Amino acid sequence: MRISNRFQRGMSFLLACSVLLVLPVCGSSEKHQSAQELSEGYYWYEAVFLDTEDVQKAFSTASDSYPKYEIVPDHFHVTVQYKPEPRHEDLYGTPVTVHITGYASGTVQDPQENMTSENEGLQVELLSADEGMQALIDNTDKNWHITGSYTGAAKYTEQLNFSDSTPVDITLEGVFGVADSDGNIVLEQQD
Repeated sequence: MRISNRFQRGMSFLLACSVLLVLPVCGSSEKHQSAQELSEGYYWYEAVFLDTEDVQKAFSTASDSYPKYEIVPDHFHVTVQYKPEPRHEDLYGTPVTVHITGYASGTVQDPQENMTSENEGLQVELLSADEGMQALIDNTDKNWHITGSYTGAAKYTEQLNFSDSTPVDITLEGVFGVADSDGNIVLEQQD
């Protein structure tokens, strides 16, 4: 069965709206950034943004001690690229299926930055019906993950060893977009 582009864009818009409505729910007294992250200045990243409640349920299913560490992201996402140039604005709003396959936590170290962080995360696989989005996913070499909590920096979750992770089998739907360090999130196609 073939779905029209107009219908797909309409569904993408509805999904984006639902994600935006849920993102503010996580505005609590929890800490959302470390001192290291605050010191990085302005930055942006393209990611698949997910429903906060769905991701919290996935973490709670995987671990009885979620959140394990002090800092919890203010929204949940799978980073595709950090500070991309050029940006992939024509893909913003594209739906992406996120299959969660494992849970891990532990200490990660970055010798280049002389940094140690405690992180917990979910390992994921990404899939999109949109050929352009799938090409971007396929051409990005990453340890796909969602950060759940941490002590030093969220970016270190990518370095967790998921080879011995706790198996998880949960599938969520997300929307590709861009966010920046000022808290702005764009989930609509930019022309």
